[in-house]
Amino acid sequence: MRETLEPYITENTYSFLLSHYHFQEKDKALLHSLTKQLAQKIDSAVYFAPKSPQEESRLAVLVTLGAGVDDLQEEYTTAGHLSGAYMIECIAMELLKNAYEQAAEKIYHYYGLWMNGFEFLGDRAPLEDMEEMFDILEPAEISYNQAYMLTPRKTAAFYTTLTDSRKAAFCNLCGTCSHTRCIHRKGNFTYGYQRIFG
Repeated sequence: MRETLEPYITENTYSFLLSHYHFQEKDKALLHSLTKQLAQKIDSAVYFAPKSPQEESRLAVLVTLGAGVDDLQEEYTTAGHLSGAYMIECIAMELLKNAYEQAAEKIYHYYGLWMNGFEFLGDRAPLEDMEEMFDILEPAEISYNQAYMLTPRKTAAFYTTLTDSRKAAFCNLCGTCSHTRCIHRKGNFTYGYQRIFG
């Protein structure tokens, strides 16, 4: 199953970007401009399906922002505008978080159940499961190389188990991740992000 996503940035997110990534207030206009450019390039989607007929409540999931993010970032890098390329990276990370939320909603509308956590390949699930996941989902615009690096780069591969408990769902993204020093951990989120993640 493939569903289109439309990730977005809220005005509050810009304040988060400024403080979290140490940008200055004068950078806000460029962040807005780059977000608009990204909005024209993004082709975001979620792929999901049961891991097997015997495990219908366990889903294989791919979430991507599409190749346009990589293309725009490459344009800025090639032009020597490294700060712009870095800003694109930061904005894309926030868009990907929003895409996770939208993916959870799409899955809920399809199954009537919530995603209960994230088991990212290479973290809580073996990277070698990538081949099996691609056999299940058959994503048209996503690929991986021999080192299991995904293309487009702003793509995530994970398993999730469905639950009927909204309280247990989706909010434990950081709690199930082994990267304890990640700058995106829940403890570092603003109030708005804590609301998004439950």
